Amino acid sequence: MADVKIYKWKCTVCGEIIEGAQVPKECPVCGVGSEYFVKMDAVEETAESDVKENIVIIGGSGAGMAAADEIRKRNKVSTITILSKESVKGYYRPQLSKMLSDDKVSIESMLIKNDNWYEENNVKLLTNKLVEKIDTQNKKVLLADGDEVPYTKLIIASGAEVFVPPFAGKDKKGVFTLRYAKDGKDIKAYAKGKKTGAVIGGGVLGLEAANELKNLGLKVTVIEMADRILPRQLDHSASEILEEIVNKAGVSFLKGVGTKEIVGDEAVKGILLDNGEIVDADLVIVSTGVKANTEITANTGIKINRAIVVNEKMETSVPDIYACGDCAEYDGINYALWSQAIEQGKTAGINLLGGKYTYETIIPSTTLNAFASSVFSIGDVGSDPNTEYQTFERNDEKYVKLYFKDGLLTGGILIGDTSKTVELVQGFEKSKTMEEMIEKFKA
Repeated sequence: MADVKIYKWKCTVCGEIIEGAQVPKECPVCGVGSEYFVKMDAVEETAESDVKENIVIIGGSGAGMAAADEIRKRNKVSTITILSKESVKGYYRPQLSKMLSDDKVSIESMLIKNDNWYEENNVKLLTNKLVEKIDTQNKKVLLADGDEVPYTKLIIASGAEVFVPPFAGKDKKGVFTLRYAKDGKDIKAYAKGKKTGAVIGGGVLGLEAANELKNLGLKVTVIEMADRILPRQLDHSASEILEEIVNKAGVSFLKGVGTKEIVGDEAVKGILLDNGEIVDADLVIVSTGVKANTEITANTGIKINRAIVVNEKMETSVPDIYACGDCAEYDGINYALWSQAIEQGKTAGINLLGGKYTYETIIPSTTLNAFASSVFSIGDVGSDPNTEYQTFERNDEKYVKLYFKDGLLTGGILIGDTSKTVELVQGFEKSKTMEEMIEKFKA
C-alpha cells in the first residue's frame, strides 16, 4: 500500500488535533470553526499491517478511542476489544460541564464515534466492565465480575480520577466531582430547586463548573487556596481582570483559604473553611486536580511513578503493554490534558503494530470560555522570577499581554477578544520577535 500524506490540524482554542487532507470545518471538542485551526507538520501514513493480534484496550475515552482508531486504519485483521467502566460509549470529556445547563448538550451529541463506527470497524466495546488486575504472565485482563479477557497486545488508557482532599464530610449527599457522564447527569438532577452552590478549586475546570451552576440559577462561590485565579496560566494583572469578569457575572471568590469540613446532616448545607468562615452551599463540586488510575498495574512489573511510565513510543516497562492518556507519564510529566491524551493514544496504536512513530510533546495551552468571555494563554507568561522579561500590554476593549525573553516571544495571554489566537500560537511556535508580535497585536 502506498503511503498517503495527510496533515495534522490543531485547534488553537482547545488543542484538539485532527488528521485529514483538508482543514476541519468545526472542532468536535469546543465547536469553533475552521478559522481557529492551524496546520501542523505533514505526517506519513504507515503502510497497512497484516499481523493478526488480539488487542485489548483498557479505557474507552479519548486516548483509548484514538488508539483503536489508529490501529484499525492500519490493520483490518486484528481483534480490538475496548473495556470501559462507564455505561456509555466514548465521548468528548472537555464538553462535560456544558451538560449541566445546556439542554442541547447530551452524551449522544458528545460521542467521539457513532454506533455505526464500532460495527463497521469491527471494534468490540464492552461497557460497565471494571478491570480488577492484569495478569502479565498469562496475558489476561481480570475483571471485577469474574470474566477474563486474553490479549496478545495491551493498551492501558485507564484515565484519571478527581483527587478529593481528605476533608471531613466529603461523602455527604450533594457533594460531587465532575469527571464522568453520570456525574453530569447527577449534578444536573440534584441542582433542581437548589439556591446556593460552591466549587472547591478555581482552576479551569472549576471555573467552567461554576459558570454552569450560575447558569442553572444558583448563587455560586468559588473557593481557591491560591492567592489568585489561574496562577499557572495567568500573570497577576490578567488574574485580576478575569476575577473582575467573574464577579460581574455574579460569582464570588474566596482566595487563599482551604476547606476544613463539609457541614450538614446527611446532605451538604455549607463549607467550613480553615479560617473559621462558613460558606452556604446546597451543592458542592470538588475540582482539585486529578490522580492517574494506576491501581490495576499492581504486581505486574509495570513501572509507576506519579503515573504509568512510558517512553516516546508509549511502551511501558513490560513487553507488549502500552499506556497513554491521563494514566501515563512521559519524560517525567503526567499532562492529564485532552490533546495530549489523543496524541499519545495515536502513538500507542501505531507502535503496537510495529510502527516507528515518536510521540512529540504538544505545547499545552489554556482556554476558558465562560462568564460571557474568553481567555487564552500559552507558554511562559512571567512564571520565572529569575528571568528578565520584556512585555507588551494593552487593556482597552480587549486585553493582550505578551511576554518576551531576549526579544523573542515566550508566551501570551488574551482575554475577551481571542480572535487572534492563531497568530499568538504561530508566533509562540516560531519564537517570533517582539517587533513582529507588537505589529500584529497593537491594533
